[in-house]
Amino acid sequence: MNAHTQEAIVQHLTQVMERIIERRCIMEPFDEKAVENANPFGFRLVPLEVWKGAKFERSFVTTLGQGIFEQIGKLIALGSGAEAINQHAITFKVCTWRLEKIDSILSRLRQNKTTPNWQQEIEELLTLENERFEEVTVLSDLYIRRPSGTEEFYSFKTVKPNLDQTERAKRDMLRLIAGDPTRKPYFGLPFNPAGDGNPYRSSGFTIPFKIMNLDQDESVLIGSKLWNKIGDDPNTYTELLQLFEQVGDVMTPKIRKDYFGI
Repeated sequence: MNAHTQEAIVQHLTQVMERIIERRCIMEPFDEKAVENANPFGFRLVPLEVWKGAKFERSFVTTLGQGIFEQIGKLIALGSGAEAINQHAITFKVCTWRLEKIDSILSRLRQNKTTPNWQQEIEELLTLENERFEEVTVLSDLYIRRPSGTEEFYSFKTVKPNLDQTERAKRDMLRLIAGDPTRKPYFGLPFNPAGDGNPYRSSGFTIPFKIMNLDQDESVLIGSKLWNKIGDDPNTYTELLQLFEQVGDVMTPKIRKDYFGI
């Protein structure tokens, strides 16, 4: 990442953290009595800091999940020289046989009649042709157009997506390719709960595997693979972690002082 991109990310993260701190310290301060009323036994067993920490953590995780990662992705892509748009909608026509095939693929996966195989599914889908077309619209969390003209469509999910989220994302991804095989749709998870570079399945969370093979499908990008792809650079993920740490070095003492009072 160039210096301009790094500074933009630091500013973005700083603003996000300042809003969280303001909410937790000023707008919606911790209510000790409310915790006691909601959990009178647990409240008496562990230090108050446990409950305060849990409250802050919920705000933090929720905020990160509300578009923060896809917004950072846009900044990184722009810094690489590409065009990038968040919440990008595209409307196009797809022949009805392909749309029916997509529904059939997802239905069979949902019913455990087959196992996910991205490459095979695409090959079968693209063999179908007819003269009847239907208009569809796909909304992507992040759209990137590279200087080469290659179009990439990213669906960002939480690191433990549920079955419905995974199915909706895959339907959109298959539709994008059904309309134009040159498009590159991706299912993106910002980090790997099993540790970067490890098989996702080893995290113990296997629900999405019913619809997508998170360890083998080339359309799935997790952690470093996602960020390095967006940044078009093998160092993007490492650099991004360093920027998060940089912001954390400033915010951690502020949170300790203003929120925890220590």
